[in-house]
Parts: sequence; structure tokens; C-alpha cells
Amino acid sequence: MIVINNISSKIKELGKKLTEAGRLKLRPLCVYGTDEIPNNAVPSYKIDRCIAKAVYTSALFEDTPPLYIEAAHEKCCPGGMGWIGLSEPHPMLKYFVTVGTPDFHGGAAEHLKASPELFEESKKRAGRITPPGKYIVIGPCNDNISPDTIRSIILFAGSEQIRNLCALAHFNSSDPFFRTLIPSGPTCVTMITYPAGMAENAPKDSAYVGPTDPTGNPWLPPDLMVIGIPVELAHQMAVNLEESFICKRSKIAYPEKRTVIKPWV
Repeated sequence: MIVINNISSKIKELGKKLTEAGRLKLRPLCVYGTDEIPNNAVPSYKIDRCIAKAVYTSALFEDTPPLYIEAAHEKCCPGGMGWIGLSEPHPMLKYFVTVGTPDFHGGAAEHLKASPELFEESKKRAGRITPPGKYIVIGPCNDNISPDTIRSIILFAGSEQIRNLCALAHFNSSDPFFRTLIPSGPTCVTMITYPAGMAENAPKDSAYVGPTDPTGNPWLPPDLMVIGIPVELAHQMAVNLEESFICKRSKIAYPEKRTVIKPWV
């Protein structure tokens, strides 16, 4: 059991600690799996067809109920459903996200990878994606959720906030490289799949920063980023908060005054 300041940590308290650490404007969300639909939860497609956009809406508007996704949700983006392990990807997807083919969507292409072969190899390296339950739920950090079901935390933050959250993730680790990662893939992968430990080969103790998917740029503000944190790491960050630079040197972490950079001439 994780202890924060000698008090057993609950999910609501964890959310508050991370909000304090990042001085977040948007509410933190947690990801978990269940075999029963939670009370008051709604299908994510009722918010938006794009799973990632629905998640952002939930963080932005606090009256948004918990969202759930299941294999039967045909109104969700099929690409997203495949990337969270609830359906098999369309066999022609490798062309659509790369260079296109006349046989699919009239040759439309997203040009996110140089070739279909590179996309296939990248997906293979991620490994098998296994959902944590019949229903994948994304919702606010409330204490009515069983703590042992939580897989990860989703935070939306600005660049300075993300820098500080990444530094906090590194605070209690000697690993200079892999505690924080910027992965390739759609926005829902950064938010959900990798940090929730659903991809077979995704590191389990890394925080995932992004997204690197430009298709979300029309709705995700240009000054906002996402960090998906495995729940064990999120707990550790909360434990470390008081002893870290965020509390010990708060005016450095979040300066009240900024140094003016002047030209050299």
C-alpha cells in the first residue's frame, strides 16, 4: 500500500497531489478496467467519436461523467479502438496512415510514417495490446473507484508544467533516459495504451509525454501537452513531492519573475 505523509493514499488524494505538483488547470483523470459499467458512466462516443478528444473534453469540463469504451462501440474511431485493444485494426490502415493507396478511401493518406512497412514494424514492436477489462473507463480521480483497479493517470498541462512533472518523475530514479518517454503513435496511445500497461512491450515504469500525433492539433490547444503516468509511478511522484524541487524550490519551478533574455549586440 502506498503511503503519502503517513496517510494511506486514495485516488482523490493522488489527483490532488499531482494537480498541486503541476499546478494544473484541467482536472486529472484515471484509467481503469472493469467488467461492469460504472454508475453514471457514458459511452465515450456520446462525447466524441475520437476517444482522445472525448478524454480531453472530460478533463476540460468537470461536469463530464466518466467515459467508458467497449468492443461493441462501433461509433468510436476504428483506429482508436484498435490502438486500445478492443478491435483488430483494419488491414488497410497501414496505407491510410502512411502513403495511401487507391484501394482505400480514394488514396487519402496521413503521411505519419514514411512507408506501410515502417508502420507495421512499429506496431509489431509495441506488442500485443490487451485491454484491462471488458470496459475501459476514463474518469475523474474519485475515491469510489477501487484503488487496485487503477492503471494510470492522465494529465493535461502546459510546457513548463510538463517539464516540472517530468523532473518530478525522475526525482527518485537513477535512470537518465527512460523514466519519461515521447512515443510514436496516435494520441490515445500516449493517453491510455502505453501508460496503462496495455501494450506488451511498453516500459511499465515510464511516463509518456506527447502527443506526437498531429491529427489532434485541430482540437488540442497548441500550448497544451499530455502526460500519461502509470499509477505506481504517479504514487511515487506524490510521495516525493514535498522533498522535491517543486516544494523546496518552488520559485525556481514556477518563477514569479522571469529573466529577460537580451540580444548579444
